[in-house]
Amino acid sequence: MKRIVYILSVLFLFACNNGKIHKIEGRLSSLNNATLYVVYESSEGNVVDTLACDEKGHFVVAHEQDDNLQTVTFYYNDREQWFTVYPDAGKTIQVKGDAKYPALIEIKGGRINNKLSEFKKKAETTLKARADISDNRDGNSSSNSESTVQLANINLELKRIVQDFISENSKEEAAAVLIDACFTHPDEMEQTEVLLDLLSPELNDYYIVRNLRAQIAKAKNSMAGAKAPDFNVTNIYGQTITPDSFLNKYYILAFTALWCDMCQTDVMMLDEISAKYPNDSLEILLISLDDEMDEVRDMLRRDTIHWNLVTDSAGQAINLFEKYNVSSLPKCFLMDKDGVIKLRTTNGSELKRTIDEIMK
Repeated sequence: MKRIVYILSVLFLFACNNGKIHKIEGRLSSLNNATLYVVYESSEGNVVDTLACDEKGHFVVAHEQDDNLQTVTFYYNDREQWFTVYPDAGKTIQVKGDAKYPALIEIKGGRINNKLSEFKKKAETTLKARADISDNRDGNSSSNSESTVQLANINLELKRIVQDFISENSKEEAAAVLIDACFTHPDEMEQTEVLLDLLSPELNDYYIVRNLRAQIAKAKNSMAGAKAPDFNVTNIYGQTITPDSFLNKYYILAFTALWCDMCQTDVMMLDEISAKYPNDSLEILLISLDDEMDEVRDMLRRDTIHWNLVTDSAGQAINLFEKYNVSSLPKCFLMDKDGVIKLRTTNGSELKRTIDEIMK
């Protein structure tokens, strides 16, 4: 059956006019199984298909030309790993590499793929080291702690290589691809903007650049100095909570979840803050991703603090996560009496220190 699928793909490839299709062919070693999941992403939406490699890991894709097609992403090894191809109509894209190292898979053909392969060569040692450390992590806490530090150092080195490559290739779409891959964490948007400003104005209409500019504009709405985004939610006691609920006082929005160890109120020092400052000067609103109300009520019964809490019932928490551009936990926002964001942080000590300075 695998051979039939492969032969049909080849026949389709040569039956079509070369200028009318996107063609991708490749060979992957070290595959756990022969199935590839292929996602065709365009400005019109995504199309998902499956593909079977032959016994040597060889595959061929021939996709009818679509001017809106942006990327073709191949997921493999039960969709746990992937690589992305930037198609170029009328050209054959060649893919080869070790499936264990998706970041090092060589993709040749088309300007963007060629430039990204050039980058991979420059960053090969760093990319391979990162993959090896990630693969070798186990359940040993001391080992995990050590590898976490190693990964952090490797990621810093990788970002340095990316920045150098962007500076040297400011007219290339590949530079925008690398910014999108390495510098789009919500807390790094200022750096993202600096890197985008290095790109040639010729790339302003490139879809990745447009998307990143839109993300930056959204992120600025939740950065320190911005007016806090509006909201209207109902807490677990049935009370409606809006920014007007905290008029003439400081307030904290604390994004959390019961399953997140680092998000617990004592770890984030919210217990100490709540005990030290009365509600008439500072209030705390917990926004939890939990939707299991029984677990939430058990937590509240065990706690001596009467928390003002919003859960994810009716998607309330998700909506706030979206408005405040929160992609990881924990996250706390401190607002002043005028509803302006004073601090965005993941650090309870920083939060308490800032509040203590304000409340002097």
